Amino acid sequence: MKPSEQRNPEHRSNNAILCFCIGAGLATLAYFLGIGAVISAAASGDDPALVVGGVFAMIGVAFAGIAGAIMMLIGGVWMVVQVIADQSGDASEKRYRDVER
Repeated sequence: MKPSEQRNPEHRSNNAILCFCIGAGLATLAYFLGIGAVISAAASGDDPALVVGGVFAMIGVAFAGIAGAIMMLIGGVWMVVQVIADQSGDASEKRYRDVER
């Protein structure tokens, strides 16, 4: 690999942002689907199969919401850790900045 094609040492991955955003999307989706599951369970009437289906949907949506909240927490902490690590400023980063300027 040529020196001009080497990866930028200051390049950070977007995985923390992806983790946070996917968690937020999952939590939002769980909220909207949860409303539908509650309404379907309440409006099912006397059909026990629909009641059981609505209850299982509510349980699944609750797990999806919890998973989304956990992913948002992990992504948020990960972003804060990256910001703190970027502020540490070890010698290799300073040397790279001096060469670049």
